[in-house]
Amino acid sequence: MRKEWRDVTTKPEEVVRQKFIRILVEHYGYDLAQLDQERRTQHGHKSPRADIVVWQSAADKIAKPVRAPVLVVECKTDSIEIQERDYYQGESYTRASGCEFFVATNARHTSVFRLLPGLPGGFVAINEIPKATDWGDAKRLKEIKESLRAFNRKEFQDLLLGCHNILRDVHKMDPGRAFDTISKVLFIKMYIERSGQHGTFSVDYLDRRAAVRLPTDPAVHDGLFEQTKSYYQADELFTAADKLDISEATFRRIVKELERFDLAKTGDDIKGLAFERFLGTTFRGELGQFFTPRPVVEFMVDLLNPAEGELVCDPAAGSGGFLIRAFEHVRAMIQHDIQAKKDAERARIEALKLPEEEEEQQIEAAFAELNHELLPSGADNKPIDTRVGRLAWQCIYGTDAEPRAARTAKMNMVMHGDGHGGIHYHDGLVDINGIFDGRFDVVLTNPPFGSNVGKDQVLGGSEEARIPTDPAYIAACKKRYGKAWEENHNRLLQLETEGTTILDLFDIGAGKANRPTELIFVERCLNLLKPGGRMGIVLPDGNLNNPSLAWLRRYAEGRAKLLAVVGLPEETFRSSDATVKASLVFMTKFTDDESAAWDAAWEQAQTELDPKFDGQRSDLHAAYAPRIVSCDDKAAATLLGKLAKLGVTRALPVWTQGEPPAYPLGVGPTQQAKPLWAGVPSSKNKDAASELKRDAQAALAAATKAGDALLSELKAKYREVDAAHTAALWARVRELFDYPVFVAAPKAVGITSTGETGEGVTNDLTSTLALFRQFEQWIGKGAPVLEQPNFPEPSTA
Repeated sequence: MRKEWRDVTTKPEEVVRQKFIRILVEHYGYDLAQLDQERRTQHGHKSPRADIVVWQSAADKIAKPVRAPVLVVECKTDSIEIQERDYYQGESYTRASGCEFFVATNARHTSVFRLLPGLPGGFVAINEIPKATDWGDAKRLKEIKESLRAFNRKEFQDLLLGCHNILRDVHKMDPGRAFDTISKVLFIKMYIERSGQHGTFSVDYLDRRAAVRLPTDPAVHDGLFEQTKSYYQADELFTAADKLDISEATFRRIVKELERFDLAKTGDDIKGLAFERFLGTTFRGELGQFFTPRPVVEFMVDLLNPAEGELVCDPAAGSGGFLIRAFEHVRAMIQHDIQAKKDAERARIEALKLPEEEEEQQIEAAFAELNHELLPSGADNKPIDTRVGRLAWQCIYGTDAEPRAARTAKMNMVMHGDGHGGIHYHDGLVDINGIFDGRFDVVLTNPPFGSNVGKDQVLGGSEEARIPTDPAYIAACKKRYGKAWEENHNRLLQLETEGTTILDLFDIGAGKANRPTELIFVERCLNLLKPGGRMGIVLPDGNLNNPSLAWLRRYAEGRAKLLAVVGLPEETFRSSDATVKASLVFMTKFTDDESAAWDAAWEQAQTELDPKFDGQRSDLHAAYAPRIVSCDDKAAATLLGKLAKLGVTRALPVWTQGEPPAYPLGVGPTQQAKPLWAGVPSSKNKDAASELKRDAQAALAAATKAGDALLSELKAKYREVDAAHTAALWARVRELFDYPVFVAAPKAVGITSTGETGEGVTNDLTSTLALFRQFEQWIGKGAPVLEQPNFPEPSTA
């Protein structure tokens, strides 16, 4: 264009610009004579610059005065999603020159905008760049102007369902196989877009390749899938044996449907939400149990508010909803911070009053350095040491014991913008990779309901319960996680050789034949948390109010503070064919100081209350002992009285306290032995005592049933005292270790009984979260009674 050679060693933006000029010429049909680069125009006190300017014709470009261009393009060297505010130079030029279309492009992404008329004006994202031949076609230009950016969620969702139907009709695939195939095709498309092979995912390309392909050449779509597998190799999305397993004609039909849809130009929220809805529609009933409604997921993540650098885990990840939302939540914080830093840097540099070229270069360099922190992966799709990269590859962990669910979670996370590296196909109750006890700041999960963990489930007994022994895996984990991981891994290997059951890994499972899965997950989540870590879990209401599960509530209460309980309406999970009513339970694991305070409260309660209940036991013993000793028989009592005068006694031993339970905290069972004979008569009374004892034993034998019944009655009374003693201890500990708990029961949570979410569906969780934030602020002030927020009474969910 400028008829000159340029050294791009220190100007990577020139490479981006020249590549895009080539695209404008080869793909969009423009002539170099219509284009100019590094163009300026006077506008106010600044002179905005555009990297590439396009006119409708070469004549318009050289006309005097110069006519308004039809396209303005600004190029950046980064490869993150387009940050519109970074492209202020091109935007200013577009406004100043009277142009209507503005294109922002970088090494990986391109976005197209239409200028809105009026002041202050604005830009709206649209779907495509006008071709050179479009400018004489008013109808075509109108279509382009009115085509909103990429697709909305409904359009993408319908497109995926259309592809699903092609596979169902042509290849007779069941929903699961069809989903797997569509996912593979989508990853081919994402690979092509990310690697810059523009035009490869198109019917035109397939037809041109087919025209020159020899009969012995592999099918084009199979080759593309092999390249895709290689690109995503580090993510463990596909096995070496995975095939696309569809015909060329079917692949062409699907490409025809998808080629107009640009994943790179579509927001992660749109892709992700559409993918989730597609999954929900496709697997209703088959994979429905793996989905927690998005409004509930968003509420739980937002309430716990994970921060940058915190580790997040879901040990029953399903389709990855909690991990996706946590990733989005933290990424949004990082993006907001980066934008604030860019605004500050731009203001600082502009205040220096540098020459325009130097000012632009310094702002560009500052923005590029800051934007680099937003990259989730390197150009090779490998981990990268950036703020979002560390979030994506070091902070997000999850497992699921169902292989399709685990793969779905990975794919779902990629659709939402990455963060999938820590998700594994594995039993969530067994450690894998970086998922081990005491490591996480935040744990969020919706564990399986209605199933049991049985003693037949042992370490290493199945693929999902394996303890990996691959040397490369062990070396990588040692390097990454250190001695704590190594010691834990060796422990698990030893337990595996001993045939240890999964139940025996847990306090509440040890020695049991089975336990409901969701109960074991309560302990699993508490174990995974580091001291002070935060937890959110979906639990059936029976876990919260069933008297038979009081032990579970006490167990959790002795390890963590109950932060909040939010009851869900019955229709929350109805669309997934789940009828159980559930609540959201939030806890914070005790810090070391809180554990010490809890122990001190328990000791104080024992000091205050043990004497009282010990006295009750002694009173019961005193009342029952004479009757139990004589079996409540008068003749036996008379004989025992005579024997006592001769030095031979029969007495009920003093009660003793058994070992306290392993969990939860409580008093040990009061133990009572049977009556015992004691004493030796003098030699003078030996014969008389022997005769009396024989008579007494005969009388006692005749009344044994009465004596045994009295002993059983005493033991029952002891159990009542034990239960009252434990209850009193817990009541006193709660007084000594008292803290407020947020309780709410919203009537609507953003999902209907048929599974509809989004706009138009009532969602009280937003206001519930606002109330929780008030509660949180009040707690932060020390929970002063006079400042207690005036919360409405919880409604009936």
